[in-house]
Amino acid sequence: MRVGQLYITVAAISCFAASSPGWAQQASEVVVEAPHVEATTVKGAPALSIVYKVSYADLNIGTNSGAVELQKRIKDSATQACAQLKKLYPSSVETDPPCVKAAIKDAMAQANRAIAAAERTAK
Repeated sequence: MRVGQLYITVAAISCFAASSPGWAQQASEVVVEAPHVEATTVKGAPALSIVYKVSYADLNIGTNSGAVELQKRIKDSATQACAQLKKLYPSSVETDPPCVKAAIKDAMAQANRAIAAAERTAK
């Protein structure tokens, strides 16, 4: 019985470690979030958002061409996410450019950190 309990404990710890961002390997993705702000929302917090995860696992973002491709993917995902919001909320006060701009801004902050880390690693 002790061996069975040990396997269960090890399995539980393994699942916890894999799901914990601090213990698991860092994911090669950037989160693009298109916010939808309602007029009744407190302090401008998004009432709803559409989130796309943009992977760069197949890119070498330490190079100029890899970084440019990641930026393109972020812009494309932001445009798609905001288009989805526009379909869901056609009478929204938010127009496309502010939505796309906000989604790109937040995602590019993440991307720039990842690119800087990749450049440091490459040296």
